[in-house]
Amino acid sequence: MQPSDLLRIGPLAFLLGMAVAALVGAAVFHLVKHMARNRRVRRAARAHQAERTAAVVLERAGYTVLGRQVRRVWSVLADGQEISFDLIADYLVEAAGVAWVAEVKTGERALSLLHGPTRRQLLEYRHAFGVEGVLLVDAEAQRVRRIQFREPAPRAGAARALLWLGVGCLLGFTLSRCWPDAAAFAR
Repeated sequence: MQPSDLLRIGPLAFLLGMAVAALVGAAVFHLVKHMARNRRVRRAARAHQAERTAAVVLERAGYTVLGRQVRRVWSVLADGQEISFDLIADYLVEAAGVAWVAEVKTGERALSLLHGPTRRQLLEYRHAFGVEGVLLVDAEAQRVRRIQFREPAPRAGAARALLWLGVGCLLGFTLSRCWPDAAAFAR
């Protein structure tokens, strides 16, 4: 067969080739779609199992489960407009009278704080639920990591104002002790 013979393919052969290509393409598409759906189903099943196991892990660690899938509405002001978000904590727990949100994670990076979205999620929970901190629960490894938050350092201006207020109070107290007739003078 010569290269020029390939150019003489009839319309029927051309259509047959296009049909085979379309069928192969459709089969590949459905295979990829099926694999993606299976991956989502497996991931959801893994997460569901981890959440069930997490309750046991938390109780063994000394926490009392107060609620599961606890919902809070949290809002912020953006240019004066209130924007509300629904937040759902995996668990709300308590130990020694202190409330915590427990977030269940799975996988290699389950308890890692190097992942920015996880850190931001923890801060959201802390503010929305008004808790001491957040527990990261790796149900697969049966570990609980307790995350507490440091308050930001006061700004220099606020610290300076508090210092001057203290100096003023001390000066006022000292003058009142040294000058007993100050009250009569103020009238």
